[in-house]
Amino acid sequence: MMRHIPNILSSLRLIFLPVFLYFALQGQFLPAGILITIISLTDLLDGYLARRNNWISQVGKVLDPLADKLTQISVIIVFFIHLPQYRWIFWILLGKEAVMLAGAGLLMYLGVKLPGAAMWGKVATALFYVTAVLVLLFPQLPSPLVTTLFIASAVTAVVSVTLYVPQYIRYRRDAGR
Repeated sequence: MMRHIPNILSSLRLIFLPVFLYFALQGQFLPAGILITIISLTDLLDGYLARRNNWISQVGKVLDPLADKLTQISVIIVFFIHLPQYRWIFWILLGKEAVMLAGAGLLMYLGVKLPGAAMWGKVATALFYVTAVLVLLFPQLPSPLVTTLFIASAVTAVVSVTLYVPQYIRYRRDAGR
């Protein structure tokens, strides 16, 4: 039973997501920020537990990134609606997620076992979550700081996808053999 804890935590993230969206789309940023904090901490915890205890599973390799992508896309949509001045940055973040989903979907279609997240992907995700938590919990942050956080998130997202694409191409090429 214990070995399923990471997958249970990933499932909880998916359950919390509609509640987050409800609050965030209503402009209730404090409860939305608290939920994103919980979601991001459970993401950290499920990965840590899975690696530390060797509880990595094929289900988890799909469920965890699915929860990540749905969460990130949901947060981007909320910010897109409530912070229109940063839409150009959000398009970059959405583009990264689209490329990652398409690449993972293709690999899964080809029957390739999905690799775990690389360090650069973890850094991009962590920075995205930190940015989301700060912006939601502290809506009065100075605009230059918010801009810097969003730009840093976009830069790490671009670096991440730039480093992942050759890896995806290699996996796809190897699957054809």
